[in-house]
Amino acid sequence: MKKYLLLVIAGIASFPLLHSQSLFESSLGNQGDPANSRLVLSGFTRGAGFVGLIKDQDPLLRSAYGETALQIKARGGTWGQAYTDIRFRAGSEFGSGIEGMEVREAYADLYAGKVQIRAGKQISSWGRADGINPTDNLTPKNYFTRSSDPDDMRLGNYILRGQLRPWNFLKIEVDIVPWYVPSRYRFDLIDLPSFVSISDVSHPGFVWDKTTAAAKLDLVLPAVEGSVSWFSGYDALPVLRPGALPAPPFNDFNLQLLQVPFRQQTVGADFATIILKTGIRGEIAWKKPGITDTEDPLLPEAEFQWVVSLDREFGPVRLILGYNGKYIPDFTPADPPQEFDPAMLTNPAVWPLLDGLLTSSIGYYNRILFDQTDQWSHALLVRPSIELFHETLGIEVNSLINFTTEEYMVYPKISWHLSDGVLAVLGYQFYDGPDNTRFSWIKNALNGPFFELRITY
Repeated sequence: MKKYLLLVIAGIASFPLLHSQSLFESSLGNQGDPANSRLVLSGFTRGAGFVGLIKDQDPLLRSAYGETALQIKARGGTWGQAYTDIRFRAGSEFGSGIEGMEVREAYADLYAGKVQIRAGKQISSWGRADGINPTDNLTPKNYFTRSSDPDDMRLGNYILRGQLRPWNFLKIEVDIVPWYVPSRYRFDLIDLPSFVSISDVSHPGFVWDKTTAAAKLDLVLPAVEGSVSWFSGYDALPVLRPGALPAPPFNDFNLQLLQVPFRQQTVGADFATIILKTGIRGEIAWKKPGITDTEDPLLPEAEFQWVVSLDREFGPVRLILGYNGKYIPDFTPADPPQEFDPAMLTNPAVWPLLDGLLTSSIGYYNRILFDQTDQWSHALLVRPSIELFHETLGIEVNSLINFTTEEYMVYPKISWHLSDGVLAVLGYQFYDGPDNTRFSWIKNALNGPFFELRITY
């Protein structure tokens, strides 16, 4: 950790010495305007703490860390620019020490008339809806990140992106993802049977004929904007599959689950407009996991998912309402699996049934993971917020309820701008739901209050 900091500090300190004359001349030319500088440095430092509240247990300090973000933007005249976002973090998280450096983004842009090419590690978020984006398939996420900023869930991916803008109102984009970056899901933080272990994600490797590809056509008009998109490649969230089973007589039964990436195709569309001072956004996507027609009971089913949201301001008050729906055409009902007891394997008559029992159970857990336990699903997003004292104090409540699975989430947060560049945040995360739902899996790991103090520069 120290050597990374020394290298960065040395590089920043040496830059003015090596290029003092050119920087001085540049600053005279742009009259000190950072927007026109060839090199712009920015970032933030924050300290954060997250307390876990579990029923019938004492409060736990789930996360406590300090983090510095160094963001560098370098301009190459009219031909291009580069951007880098480096994060340094030290502390503890979920009972383990953390210390290290992560390059969140690092990419270069090339401008050639109406064509723009971007190459490197980047965050490319698709979709115009609020909160939930069915067409956003390029960006993996860290579902267990501890931050007051939801955007910190997004992870950088290695993408080669080309954009063509033949007219101001039309943009055509093509993306190639040659290297797979999975979403991060902490199964180790979920209560699992003692005989179950889950391995790291198996990587599909660097194979050109299995590269992820995507394309999008954006139309931006004065009254409305929207896009149609296509995606073919690996889903960021892998499925669970059983590993090699021990041989009978199963005296010491252990089950290893593998996280295996799978391919899917997605066709989607979105739009955004304003009617009677109310912002209206919508998004729809059709997803078909698996490229071949071979039926796989462990893969998610093909589905339609759509989102419609309304956004309206009433003076200092802002209200966002969103509806998220899902439909699975070829849905097959399934009951939650019965609790598996390895003691039943003492009966040899059960041995031939073991493979089917495990496939059925793991398949249902994949249904939970991908929110496919019901043919129809309906959820409501409500996010009221208010800005007070000349926008120095902000209060918002982000809430979501799934009427089908009876899960719900409430996330209140208070943000106080103490001065320019100084922000204090206090909030609370609360997830809940019946057994065999996603929120019931994560509630013990994420529920509880948090605070954050951030200095931006």
